[in-house]
Amino acid sequence: MPHLRKKCLALFCMALALCGCKQEEERPVDYGEILYKDVKPIGVHVDEHPMAEHVAALIKRIDLRYPMMVDDTLDVCILEFKSDVYAMDYYINSGRFQGILPILRGAEMEQSIRSDARIFIFTHDSFRRYERSDLEQYVRAFPGYHGGFPQEFLSLPFEHREANKTSIQTRNFLGVKSFFPVLVQSYRNSNLQWNVARSWEQVEEDAFASWAAQLKKVKPAEIAYDVDVVYFTAGEGVNGMASRLSGGRVVVVWGYLSWPDLERKFFVASDRVFEARY
Repeated sequence: MPHLRKKCLALFCMALALCGCKQEEERPVDYGEILYKDVKPIGVHVDEHPMAEHVAALIKRIDLRYPMMVDDTLDVCILEFKSDVYAMDYYINSGRFQGILPILRGAEMEQSIRSDARIFIFTHDSFRRYERSDLEQYVRAFPGYHGGFPQEFLSLPFEHREANKTSIQTRNFLGVKSFFPVLVQSYRNSNLQWNVARSWEQVEEDAFASWAAQLKKVKPAEIAYDVDVVYFTAGEGVNGMASRLSGGRVVVVWGYLSWPDLERKFFVASDRVFEARY
């Protein structure tokens, strides 16, 4: 018995230690100590309320300036968003960025990298060469970096995906006001074209109902009616189905498909998103 009590006490202490680790808060970032190729910034400005940017879900802007050599500085602007979905939305849809391609703006060259909930914008003299690998190393070494592609992208069906037809929508979805961010992927097979969308995270029932109330609802006769599914039209010949799955994720499928074809694709997409762990 004494041996058993000692063992239980040891397990209890271990559990407390693990809980303590989980509750440890992330330390604030000292931006003045963030190095670029062993160089400290000579200028640091942090805007905790960047309202002037007029960018949705932007919560912080950090500006750093690195003296690389005589008459040459590297300016780094970091836009920090509420979550990675809003960062991707702005990076993809704002028209301000060109992926890995540098942009010439006057006498300066601009390069950008998105990482998690942050967008890094590097600005330097157009006559100076800054290797992309060095900029990427700077981003990877930034405090709080997680890396990897968001897993939400992997839960949608893969077959018949259209290249470069992926988008993030946070304000409007299917032409009406959106109450939750969604990931949209387009598909094409021969002369058939359709789209699949999923909510980024779990959606409250009221938010889903508010969005669905704006749609033009119909009651198709060609398939069995399901009270948990919203049937709608999104234009001439465009049929759509939407549902809030058990657990809170929302799935929407629409396109130039007959109702039976659309229903089959809706079931496939719903199963993929429901079974995903993200």
